[in-house]
Amino acid sequence: MKKTLLILTCICSLSATALAYNPADVSRLLNTRSCPNGDLSGAQLGDEDLTDADLAGADLSYANLSGAVLENANLQNANLIKANLKSAYLAGANLSSGDLSNANFSHATLNRASLTGAKAFRTGFSHALLTFANFYTADAREANFDYANCSMTNFVAANMAQAWFFNTNLRDANLTSVNLYNAKMRQANLEGATLRDANLTYTNLRDANLTKAELTDATMDNADLLYANLEDAKFSVQALKTARVK
Repeated sequence: MKKTLLILTCICSLSATALAYNPADVSRLLNTRSCPNGDLSGAQLGDEDLTDADLAGADLSYANLSGAVLENANLQNANLIKANLKSAYLAGANLSSGDLSNANFSHATLNRASLTGAKAFRTGFSHALLTFANFYTADAREANFDYANCSMTNFVAANMAQAWFFNTNLRDANLTSVNLYNAKMRQANLEGATLRDANLTYTNLRDANLTKAELTDATMDNADLLYANLEDAKFSVQALKTARVK
């Protein structure tokens, strides 16, 4: 019994140490809005005004940034694993090459934000505003974009296999060469979107709006297009033969 308690105490101690931010780094950030490569893991920064903050390379894993203002902030290469950014304002922020895995960006504002090359595995973007954001080559497998506004967003060459896009606005979005294998895009609005050379194998596009969408050279093996609107869409008739349309 004593041995078990000792082991549990050690584990808790190590966990607390791993998530303990550096108070000096938190103070520096709040006073100067500059803390590149700082240790801010688990820091409580909800509702703080961090406009134009320099957080490049900072460790913000498990941090609470809900409702924070990070407009035009530099978060390049930052660690945001399991961070809470619900309802945060990140318009124009630079999140390129950062690790956002399992982070919560629901209801956040990310218009014009750069997520180029970012890792967003199982990241939550539901109800987020992502207009004109850049996800070029991002790894967003199993990410959740349900009800998000992704109009005019750049997803070129991103890996979005098994991601969720229920009722998502993707009007005029660029999804060229995107991997959407087994993605859930039911009732998504893809009007005018570009899906040239995209992988739509096993993708669920039931009830989706693909009016005027560009699907040239897209792979649609076993894609579910039941009740989808394909009016004026451009696609290969041969590719469509392998999809489920009725």
